[in-house]
Amino acid sequence: MSWLYCRWERGSRYYEARIQQDLWGEWVLVKAWGRRGAAWVQQRNIPCENYPATLACFQRIQRRRLQRGYREVARTPLDVS
Repeated sequence: MSWLYCRWERGSRYYEARIQQDLWGEWVLVKAWGRRGAAWVQQRNIPCENYPATLACFQRIQRRRLQRGYREVARTPLDVS
């Protein structure tokens, strides 16, 4: 299994998505968005049943960001095997 992080930007806006496990080993999709350089960030944690479900949710977010004109500026697969 691998954790995954991606960041998209459009103008002064950014959007991040991260797949990770919480303290109890459950898979969570963490979404964060806001303006570059701003002190505030909005964040939402979405619990998922398993890694494939979390990955599917991540891929839906990725498609949506690209449809809305964001460009991918960072992508990091993190191997946690």
